[in-house]
Amino acid sequence: MIHAQINKCRFIAWFVFVLFCMGGVVGLCNATETSVQNPSTGVLKLEGTDLDYLVLHRKDGHTERITPPGQIIELPPGEYRFEQVRLKGNYTCLNMGGARSDWVTVAADKPATLKVGGPLVPTIKVQRQGRILQLSYDLRGVGGETYMGGDRSKPPTFAVYRGQKKIASGKFEYG
Repeated sequence: MIHAQINKCRFIAWFVFVLFCMGGVVGLCNATETSVQNPSTGVLKLEGTDLDYLVLHRKDGHTERITPPGQIIELPPGEYRFEQVRLKGNYTCLNMGGARSDWVTVAADKPATLKVGGPLVPTIKVQRQGRILQLSYDLRGVGGETYMGGDRSKPPTFAVYRGQKKIASGKFEYG
């Protein structure tokens, strides 16, 4: 009987302690929310379509993942560049600071624009090496970024014509 009363007292003490802590946490959360004045934000306009998600990298090292991004995104002021983009249809573009490392400045007083996404345009680069034509295929977005296709079971095809006569055709290989 005494053990039951001790356990009951421990339970009540623990319950009161938990309620006290939760009340303190709720109080701290409310204080934090109300003490933060709406920080200034800037506007980033996206020129492009079919974005599924977008990862932005800020120069100070902070990363923003936006799923799904709208045409207008509110962000803290800073310099941004896209790190990764995925479009509907599973087309992906990774930007690791290479050719597409343009920084976009987001300021509180002036909207910035980032060109990324569709519509996608297939581009073919042709180089002659003696009697051989070397063809390279890229899928480019509105900002010139290169995308990798999602469905590798259907690689892009090509045909070479001399006048009206088809002289060669084939499929591009990935890699």
